[in-house]
Amino acid sequence: MQIEDFIYDAAVLRMGVCLERFLKHQLNVTQSNNRRSMGRMIDEYYKSCTRRDRKTRNLMRLILKERNKFAHASDEEIRARLTFEQFQDIRQTGLTLDQRLGKATGYDTGMLEIMISSSLPYDMGNAGDLLKHGALATFVDWFLEYRAKEIRYADPFGGRPWGYIFKDETRRRMEELSSSLPVIQRAQPDWRKNNKYYGSSHVVRKIAEAKDKDAVVFASDKDKLARSDLTASGISQIEDHDPENGFGILDKKHDERFNLIFLDPFADFLRDEFGQRQETPTSHFESISKSVERNLRLCVMLFVLDMKNNNIHDGYVRQRSKYSGHSFFLRCPKMESTGVGGESRYNMEVLLISRRFAARNDSVIELKRRLGELRRALEDVLPNLAGKIEFRSPDWLDRSLTARGT
Repeated sequence: MQIEDFIYDAAVLRMGVCLERFLKHQLNVTQSNNRRSMGRMIDEYYKSCTRRDRKTRNLMRLILKERNKFAHASDEEIRARLTFEQFQDIRQTGLTLDQRLGKATGYDTGMLEIMISSSLPYDMGNAGDLLKHGALATFVDWFLEYRAKEIRYADPFGGRPWGYIFKDETRRRMEELSSSLPVIQRAQPDWRKNNKYYGSSHVVRKIAEAKDKDAVVFASDKDKLARSDLTASGISQIEDHDPENGFGILDKKHDERFNLIFLDPFADFLRDEFGQRQETPTSHFESISKSVERNLRLCVMLFVLDMKNNNIHDGYVRQRSKYSGHSFFLRCPKMESTGVGGESRYNMEVLLISRRFAARNDSVIELKRRLGELRRALEDVLPNLAGKIEFRSPDWLDRSLTARGT
């Protein structure tokens, strides 16, 4: 069999295994007639193949059969019929064939990347992503430059390892941010080439690679498919951790192992922490406080989404103020009518807490400067946000710079 034949089969498979659900979300194919056209195209490609490798043909036939079950189903029917177990079976079949193709040809077909996908209620690269991943990249870049040869990182709300950006508006923002902030290009080196947008775990890895430093990265998620995707992308699972309880990582057993713990619990944090959804409020802030007190080298980074129409929850503001001597935060208001999913429902905030920020030294002043650059760059590229992103530094730092007239 010729190498070209293998690559041809792989191209057929990469379309077939995604199913209509993933074509819609990943390739922005939204019209039913387009989905039907794609299905006919796959069928025609498959029929034209004359492979002599029986096992490869059988694997392709199985994947095509699964795809055809959902070829003309509505989104609701797909969600109802395509269970986690079914998708994992299809995924494993695809990975098996990918391994066969790679072994026989020595080429990476890219099948693993195309299958790491699940539908999301927002577009990758939205304002919240740019805020949290920008702050994350800035901190990791600063930490590796000023503090250490490696960073040990944990993300118990890991989500997807990466996604793809297709909106022209998102690409415009990435172009402008990458041009003005080199750290963004280091964190997201593949967005121009193939629209690939990395999640937090790989952002940390990419920053470390660019600086020729080491990153020991662990992640988890309560969603089984997300955990599978993280593992398939090369991210280690957090050891001795209950994936159902992301905040459980804030204990002595775990927090002493890491320099940075990133908490991104989507929109659940404020509802849980301040009793908006349950009778007994949780005490995640207390857990964060104990962790940074136990490990003076640790930074906890919390990403908060607030659905209130006006000000953020008063209880959160009071809790946040307790860390004013050793924290940074950036807050971005929600954005209307941008065409990018996930920006109009939430106010967004990143809070970085660490006892190292109480140290009166030039490196902390430098971190403030870099986060300030990020704030200004985001205000420049996000529509109608000029002067609207709030930024606060540790109290001592603000007083010191004010006294200097800086």
